[in-house]
Amino acid sequence: MSDTNASKARGTVIKVPDATPGIVFANGQQHFFTLERVWKSPVAPAANQAVDVEFDAAGALIAITVADSSSSANKEKFNQVSAVAQEKGKEAAKLAQQGVGALAAKMGMMPMILAVLVVISFFFLPAASIGGGFGAAMSFTFWGLLGIDLSNAVGMMSAAVGGSDHGIWSIIGLVCLVAPFLAPFIKVPWAKYLNAAPAGYILISWVMIYFQQNKAFGDVAKMAGSSPFSFAWGMYVLVLLALALGAGALKK
Repeated sequence: MSDTNASKARGTVIKVPDATPGIVFANGQQHFFTLERVWKSPVAPAANQAVDVEFDAAGALIAITVADSSSSANKEKFNQVSAVAQEKGKEAAKLAQQGVGALAAKMGMMPMILAVLVVISFFFLPAASIGGGFGAAMSFTFWGLLGIDLSNAVGMMSAAVGGSDHGIWSIIGLVCLVAPFLAPFIKVPWAKYLNAAPAGYILISWVMIYFQQNKAFGDVAKMAGSSPFSFAWGMYVLVLLALALGAGALKK
């Protein structure tokens, strides 16, 4: 008989063969079987035993084997772990939502959104690029600019190979980024002005970077007619977001 005409189903032994044939329940029906004719497993059948049942094209029972208990156990364990993971994920999402809601209630929704956007812009948006005589243009985020010394060639070469040196000024910048999120929890009248900390830090850093790059590329700009250093759109977005965040604090 061709295997292509055979079908399989998962069943359960409900009667063990003795003087009379055994009974297996599969596909919604009871099927009689004997050990000699269809039982294919080396272990004896047992009541309530899970089995794999095979039928021929005519629907006649042709083979019964004990189901792979390890596979079933693994599948059941996987289902249990998945259910627990989903439940924990829902709990974590609920806690995160409650945390965000509580923070928004403290800060105000718009200041919180602006503070988050400032952080994203600070670390991920392109703030400046250096090209021209220095080969292929190099793009830097604001955080990246803080880690290089534009006033000397060594610092720029270090940046070209991915090096950086974030000192105390960069650490102060991180504190200023966190300040707006801490402001609602500091119970002093001046705490609201912490929302302006990112704007103050970014503007001071912008001026410092401007003079550094002017010192480094001033002669090149005079000879070539333009400087290889240029601020990118991300810098302006960052400044505008920080100013908007600080302006909200001043209005309060």
